[in-house]
Amino acid sequence: MTAPRVACCLLGLLALASACYIQNCPIGGKRSTRDLDVRQCLPCGPGGQGRCFGPRICCGDELGCFVGTAEARRCQEETFLPSPCQSGQRPCGTGGRCAADGICCSPDGCRMDPACDPEAAFSQR
Repeated sequence: MTAPRVACCLLGLLALASACYIQNCPIGGKRSTRDLDVRQCLPCGPGGQGRCFGPRICCGDELGCFVGTAEARRCQEETFLPSPCQSGQRPCGTGGRCAADGICCSPDGCRMDPACDPEAAFSQR
């Protein structure tokens, strides 16, 4: 083999070996999204007092939750934003967050959850 062929073969092997490492990178680059600050989801509801919890869910402590109503319509805009967001004070249920007193919401829907009751949380401390 001539020197140019050997060089081409080595470059080809190097490219294949590098590709294996690139495939292991998280989506969006070398740094994980856990390293980035997660922004608050868009405000919604009357007077912007609530926060979006899904594409059709708007909740706030003083408001309760609006699911699929005009008050939650703004939450559809979250789908078009490139960065992840998070609403709610603390985790609850399976993948949800406390949205209002006694209510746990995830992007799929909301349900009553005693873990989100502020009096129960206060008595556990």
